[in-house]
This record gives sequence, C-alpha cells and structure tokens, in this order.
Amino acid sequence: MNNLSELLTDTQFNIVFNMLSLGIASMLFTTFFLVLARDRVLPRYRLAVLISATVTGIAAYHYFRMFDSFNHAFSTLDGAVNNAAVYNVGYRYVDWFLTVPLLLVETVAVLALTRQLQGSLLKRLVPAAALMILLGYPGDAKIDLWGITAGWWGLFSTIPFLYIMYVLFVELGKSFVRQSAPVRKKLQLLRILLIATWGFYPITFILAMNSDGFSPDSFVAREVGYTIADILAKCLFGLLIFSIARMKSAEDDAEFAKTEFRD
Repeated sequence: MNNLSELLTDTQFNIVFNMLSLGIASMLFTTFFLVLARDRVLPRYRLAVLISATVTGIAAYHYFRMFDSFNHAFSTLDGAVNNAAVYNVGYRYVDWFLTVPLLLVETVAVLALTRQLQGSLLKRLVPAAALMILLGYPGDAKIDLWGITAGWWGLFSTIPFLYIMYVLFVELGKSFVRQSAPVRKKLQLLRILLIATWGFYPITFILAMNSDGFSPDSFVAREVGYTIADILAKCLFGLLIFSIARMKSAEDDAEFAKTEFRD
C-alpha cells in the first residue's frame, strides 16, 4: 500500500500509473511496427511513415520520463519524495513541442504534393504548432509569468490552434481534389481524428484548472485525459498515415498493388 492520503489515494495512484504504462507500451510498439513496416509502401511515401515512427518514438521516451517522475513524486517507496510539486509537467510539453509539428509534417508528406505547395503549408503550420505549445505550457504548469493567469495562457494557445485548423481544413483541403475517392475518405477521417484529439487537450486543460493549488482529482483527470489523447493523436494517427501511404502506393504502382494486395 502507498501511504498517499495527503495527495493521491491508492486507486488514483494506480490509475495514473497504469495510464502512463499504457502510454509507454502504445508509443513504443507503434514505433517498432512503423519502422519494420516502412518497406511496405513505395519510397516516395516512406518519409511520412518514418516521421510517424519518429513521433511515437519521441513520445515513448517522454512517457518513460513522465513515468519515472510520477513515481518519484508520488510513491513513498525507494526514498521518493511524495511531493506533487516534484512531478515535472514539462516533459509533456517538450514532447508536444517536438511531436505536434512533426504530426503536421507527416500529414503533408503523405499527400506527396509539389515541393512548392508542401513548403508553403509547412512554413505556416510548423511555427503555429510550436507557438501553440509554448503558449499553453505556462498555464498548465501554473507558472506565474508576467502576472498572466492560466486561463489567459489557454486562450492565447487557442489562437494558433484555430489557425492550424483553418489551414488543415481550408488550405490543405483544396489539395484533396487530386486524391482518389478512397484516399479522400481516409484523409477526412485523419482530419476528424486530428481536430477531435487536439480539441480534447484544451478540455482537459480547463477541467484540470484549480486556483487553490494541487487537486488529486484534477491531476488524475489531466493525466488520464492527456494520455488517451496522446495515444489517439500519435499512435492511431500514425497507423492511419501508414494506411494512406499503402493505399496511395497501390494506386501509383500496379505491380506493387499486385504484390501487396493479393487475394
């Protein structure tokens, strides 16, 4: 039994412990699969698959770090400090700062657009994604920066988020007419998954806001919510990218389709 009556109950501790463990397993084995399966698509689509593997690989590393930080902060075993302030929420934001722009890069890469159009989209999407993460961190970590409250940081972070949604749904959507009907259907699903999972982050952020300091219930809600959103936004998203790459490879090369999709 963990003596955590001051902070987390045993049940709360185990919920977060198991969710972080699920995050590690999901990210790690999705990475293995994508790396091993990269040759099952044509060379022009392999970059998108490898970027997907990079995203989940980076996330797996940071989930290991969060798991270790959580145990150090909340478990009373092995000399841990049993202090909520020690838990490093920054690991999530370093992870997102690296992986969120890469998620957008893989989305653009799998479409195999012209170099000019790819460059134009990424020059807008990548900086906006980085800004969204940077603005969200002070609010989630409850850092007293320039006297701005957590709610304002969340609002500031929403502005680049909305811009990214505009580019994905309006600007990038214009390129969908060049895709086949089956690929368009998958791309629509990809965008819905993106907005659903990304929209889940601010909901979790708002639910976890607590001006009175540490709240066990809010902490558990935040960690569970963020982990579920991460698994969907990175693992499931990466597998969808792989599926689209396979589909487009089959459309581009009849021999590939005959070899890979034999009845």
